[in-house]
Amino acid sequence: MKYLYNFGLNDADIETLKANVSDEIYSDLSFFAKLVEKNLNYLKDFGITNYKDIIVKYPEIFIRDEESFVNIFTKFDKDDLINKVTKNPAVIKKMVDFVDNN
Repeated sequence: MKYLYNFGLNDADIETLKANVSDEIYSDLSFFAKLVEKNLNYLKDFGITNYKDIIVKYPEIFIRDEESFVNIFTKFDKDDLINKVTKNPAVIKKMVDFVDNN
């Protein structure tokens, strides 16, 4: 999980993340580190500035394959999405659920 330090997370963030996920998700975050990094970089490059809060609260989102991850963001207006996620990181979880169920 050391790779998460490159994204501004600290020990407390990683402990919070670890405490809030199953052992399986935590293992996947370690095993699929390159995928998680790519998805974090995509989010960062997309313009989402609070990506750190999102991975701490919703780490399972970042285990999605790249195509599936990018697909989430193509369904919504970019500027509106950035604005809403910046104000409330929970919006991203709602978006994922919406895309998965429609």
